[in-house]
Amino acid sequence: MNQKQILNQKQIDNGVELAYMKQNIFLTYCHEIVGIAMKWLVQQHFPLSAISEAQSFQTALNDLPKKPYDLVVLDAEIGDSVHVLGTVKHIKSISPATRILIFSELDEAVYGPKYLAFGTNGFLAKKADIGSIILAIKTALSGGIFFENQRDIPLFATEAELGRDNPLDILSKRETQIVERLVRGVSLTEIGRKMNLKETTISTYKKRIFEKAGVKTLSDLIAIWKIYR
Repeated sequence: MNQKQILNQKQIDNGVELAYMKQNIFLTYCHEIVGIAMKWLVQQHFPLSAISEAQSFQTALNDLPKKPYDLVVLDAEIGDSVHVLGTVKHIKSISPATRILIFSELDEAVYGPKYLAFGTNGFLAKKADIGSIILAIKTALSGGIFFENQRDIPLFATEAELGRDNPLDILSKRETQIVERLVRGVSLTEIGRKMNLKETTISTYKKRIFEKAGVKTLSDLIAIWKIYR
């Protein structure tokens, strides 16, 4: 058993004890049904815990300073108006000891390492099964790092080291110029006009950018831009 496996087993063992300790847990969610399900799971598996919740970033930012929380489960899709990494930094500034677990629909391999570099305790996919959700919460509460694909995540890493994986670094200068406009909501027609290129050419560039960045939608591209820029 290697060092990482030993640490992970210790985190699981500690998680069993944590389930029967009082914890202050703050849940954020963008869909009410997700919040109901998450709250039920926490109540079932951490029966002594006090649970607070928010369905918007602003509510979360207003409520978080009111008392110290052991864990914040931060829904990365809760809203577009506030940068999720800025929220992580804000939480850490008011309560450095608070553990943060990112809850997201995005690709763990792309986004997970960057969130980790900003001081979170892991990345939980919304498609995860119940066992993984409970294990993620226990791991984070014990101070560990949770990723479903543990072997892809370095045990210890600095922000500078993880930043080398920026998928936008491989874009050409022109592709970067197009991305800058796409993330601002500029249409393909307008981008073509400003860059003196045909709309079909911009469309081809857009497809190439998506392939290089490893995304399928503009919203995913915007999310990557926010994280890595």
